[in-house]
Amino acid sequence: MNRDNPNLKNPPSGAWSGYYLYGHAGEKHRMRLGLTFASQGRVDGEGIDDVGPFRIHGFFDSKTNHAGWTKAYVGRHTVEYRGVYDGRSICGDWTLVGDTGGFWIWPSEFEEGEAVEEGIEEPLTVTVG
Repeated sequence: MNRDNPNLKNPPSGAWSGYYLYGHAGEKHRMRLGLTFASQGRVDGEGIDDVGPFRIHGFFDSKTNHAGWTKAYVGRHTVEYRGVYDGRSICGDWTLVGDTGGFWIWPSEFEEGEAVEEGIEEPLTVTVG
C-alpha cells in the first residue's frame, strides 16, 4: 500500500505491455514483459522487444511511486529505466551510454490504455464558426 496515497496500491504482478521510444517522439518499439512486484520493493521479470529477449531487475518505492530497473538483454547490453507509477501504468525514461528516450508500460489487462493513448495523439479539430 502506498503511504502517501493510501488508495494507490503496488503495481500488479503479471503480464505487461508497452513501448519505448528513441528520444521522446517517433516510432514506438513494442515490448511485452512479465513482471513481479514483491512487497519488499523488488521488481523482477523478463520480456522481449525488437532488440531481443531481456531480464528485468530493480525496485519499486511504494512511498514515492518511483520504479527503476535494469533491462539486461541476454548476451548483450543493459539499459537503465526510471519511471513513476500512476495507478495504471509506469511512464518514464530509459538511458544507455550516449542515448536516452521515453517509455510507457501498463498491465496487459489494460490494453485499452493503448487506445486511449493513441486518441491523445490524434490532432484536435477545432471548428470556429
